[in-house]
Amino acid sequence: MENNYSSRAVKGAWILAIASFVSEFLSAVYRIPLQNIVGDQGYFIYQQVYPIYGIFTVLSLTGLPVVLSKVYADQDNERSKRRLFFRLFWILTIISVFITAFLVVFSDQISLLMGDIGLTNEVKIVSLAFLLVPLESNLRAYFQSDLLMQPSAISQVVEQIVRVFIIIVSAIIFGKGTINLYQMGTLANSGAFFGGIASIFILLITYIYFSRIKNEEKTKKTKPLVISKGLVFEIVLIVTFTGITIFYQLIDTFTMIHQLKLFGFSLYDAEVQKGIFDRAQPILQLGIVISLSFVSSIMPQLRRSNNNRQIISRMVRVCIWLSFAETAGLLALMPVINTMLFKDSRGSITIGVYLLSIILISLINLIVVISSEDKSQNISKLLAFGVSIFIKIGLNILLVSHFGILGAAISTIASELILLIWIFISYQKTTTNSLLSIKFISKVFVTSLIMGIFVEIISLLMMKLLDLTRLSGVLICIVSIPVGVILYFVITKYWKVLDVNEWQILPKGKFITRIMKIEDK
Repeated sequence: MENNYSSRAVKGAWILAIASFVSEFLSAVYRIPLQNIVGDQGYFIYQQVYPIYGIFTVLSLTGLPVVLSKVYADQDNERSKRRLFFRLFWILTIISVFITAFLVVFSDQISLLMGDIGLTNEVKIVSLAFLLVPLESNLRAYFQSDLLMQPSAISQVVEQIVRVFIIIVSAIIFGKGTINLYQMGTLANSGAFFGGIASIFILLITYIYFSRIKNEEKTKKTKPLVISKGLVFEIVLIVTFTGITIFYQLIDTFTMIHQLKLFGFSLYDAEVQKGIFDRAQPILQLGIVISLSFVSSIMPQLRRSNNNRQIISRMVRVCIWLSFAETAGLLALMPVINTMLFKDSRGSITIGVYLLSIILISLINLIVVISSEDKSQNISKLLAFGVSIFIKIGLNILLVSHFGILGAAISTIASELILLIWIFISYQKTTTNSLLSIKFISKVFVTSLIMGIFVEIISLLMMKLLDLTRLSGVLICIVSIPVGVILYFVITKYWKVLDVNEWQILPKGKFITRIMKIEDK
């Protein structure tokens, strides 16, 4: 029974990871026609309100469903889950209406703080998406509590398809001269609301279907809802940390334009520079989908059984191993990927520095989740987050006005690193059975470094033979990525970074272990 549950947990993590990858891939791909049609300034105008949309995704897609799934998992029967569903729905509705009203009423002031009063309508249209949070987050949490990840995965992909379609249509209409850049941004950002509607439609249909299957649960005796003490605090903690990249982006949104002007740019040039900086966002989101998917599968297991600590440990190690590989590969291919997605390689160094966040954010999220049962650490974690936010603001003010967009990337990495060190030391001090070790992380770091250097050499050699264009960039990636993957696997096997059970967590893991002849240590 336990093995079956563990298998479902791993399968659920990969279902969410694949769906998230597809969604973020679509999110990266639509930026190609968007940026090509509307330019870096138009891209800035669309992207500048993205952090507000990002907060919506944290509440509806990642953070809130993750922590609420554990609350649903604590309930004794289906009837209790349904009672919990409606109670949470009304609480979240009150909060969501308040957020929407606040954003609409103060949209002018928010736009001014962002550096451009023309963004007012975009702020208003994005705010409507928060009205969907009560249903969307609740339904996802309900399914994920039983490790039923397919509804969340399918709805996530459908939501992104609808959103991307509206964004591309907006860019095309602008390209024909029918609307201006700000109208384009407003229409494009309406995709957040309509995509959310499509997602809820999928989730509701699935919920009704499963409600009919589980109808016999209604006859069971009503039991009190099982809600742990400190739930609100835990919600704040998980939502904060799963959305940490969004909060840092929010600081960039409100500080960078002003600081870039001090650097010497005009408003137009500052907006272009911010647009180049924002190229990193879809790549970063694509990079952290695996860790967030693993977090979503780990959370409901924390109270199921002590035996689950073993499968959680394996999932954590595999997640770290994958995060380091992603980061090393992206850094090695950054000028190529930048050109392939955005037509030129401007800002590649800045984007490369920024993408170190993939490793840092993955480690931060994993530590926060696996230690979430220890309530004594929670205040320390939020304090660490608060300190990192103030450091980010201070460094942005100090560095952006002297180093431009590179300064913003450095300030993000420095803030995340301080946060990671703080919570890692706290975690190590308060646990006798750490799931993370310096030795393991060091081995993964060296393995990914070797792979990254090798991929970099291949890409440089190919760029000497080919002019760097979008087409040649695709060819370089087609050649270098498989070589990098094979090398990473071989070094991992040779140094025994993962054991056979951890290899088998990967998709087609048993096939991989058989082909590579990986056996128990």
